[in-house]
Amino acid sequence: MPHALSPFLDICTRISVLDWLALLLFGVAVVGYRSFLGLMLHSQPERLYLGKLQAYRNAWIAAHSGDQNSIVTVQTLRNNIMTASFLASTAIILIMGAFNLLGNLHGLVETLRVFRPAPATEPAVDLLKILLIIVTLWYCFFNFTSHIREINYLSLILNIPKARLDAIEGTDSTRLLSQIFLSSGIHFSMGMRGYYFLIPLFMWIFSPVLMIASTVLIVLTLLKRDLRG
Repeated sequence: MPHALSPFLDICTRISVLDWLALLLFGVAVVGYRSFLGLMLHSQPERLYLGKLQAYRNAWIAAHSGDQNSIVTVQTLRNNIMTASFLASTAIILIMGAFNLLGNLHGLVETLRVFRPAPATEPAVDLLKILLIIVTLWYCFFNFTSHIREINYLSLILNIPKARLDAIEGTDSTRLLSQIFLSSGIHFSMGMRGYYFLIPLFMWIFSPVLMIASTVLIVLTLLKRDLRG
């Protein structure tokens, strides 16, 4: 086991202190912001744009539950699916592009010499940076496809007459539909935030200082956006 871990430990020793600080700040920002949103959604949803959006979703569900042959319902769900499909497809294309960079790592290092005033980093460190970008893109893809999956469920359930659906559930089905809609919305939101946090990871390829600055900027931008409700 120590022998198996030695390549990883070797890469870790090649990462500069400033790179470690930038990565630590990025990790704290991602985990902290996700925890902040979860806490606010449970305690004070009215202060969040996401909480207000869920109230809109509940009103939409109440208006269209059991509304068969509704062009508005079909078109709304179709727009949701098309948007998420486009973003999921974009994530796959970017993943393939990132894997292509892995196959031409030497060329990437030579190109970055033009943009990085500091001494060149080890190729293994650049490899780690690209791998983190790939992991983040897979996270985006997973969330967007989960959104599509739940919207597909919702489109099926909404075509069932409400009285019949209430009988199947044994209670008012509006809560069930709202929960599905909420879950799909959270997946879409997390996928979009994955795209936002790709910016610091991309900037990390050029400089840890740029990564730190872009991380702070992204968090402030998201706070302004999410707290406006």
